[in-house]
Amino acid sequence: MNWSDRKFQFAALLLLTAILAAVIILGVLTEDESVDKAAYVNLERVFAEHPARTAAEQALNQKAAEYQQQLELEAEELSGTEQKEMLVQYQQQLQNLESELLTSVTEEVEKIIKETAAEQKVKFVLEEEQVLYGGYNLTDDVLEKLKAEWEK
Repeated sequence: MNWSDRKFQFAALLLLTAILAAVIILGVLTEDESVDKAAYVNLERVFAEHPARTAAEQALNQKAAEYQQQLELEAEELSGTEQKEMLVQYQQQLQNLESELLTSVTEEVEKIIKETAAEQKVKFVLEEEQVLYGGYNLTDDVLEKLKAEWEK
């Protein structure tokens, strides 16, 4: 009886040791380094320095100039009401173009922020205005990556 108790105790101790070792190994192997890492981005600065900003402004200004020319050419032959309708139509088209350009830039910025955060092993990215203390400023990294993609 004494011998079997010792065998049982030894087997139980061995089993517990194996389970503990497995838990520790799994914990080390699956440890998420980014669990506590947070970063922030100054979106205002990113949009201000985005390479597409100049191109978008030029496209909008060019389209506005074209509409202005068309309006001046056709305005003489149109009544006041027709002129207003044409002006409203051109303004709507410019707003649509601006919205399309803004949407494409926003999508690109979001994509770059996600990629940069993944590279830096950052779990959370916030707008800079929302951060009171701590975190990593990801703004320069995002701008660097954006500019590199635009140079391709």
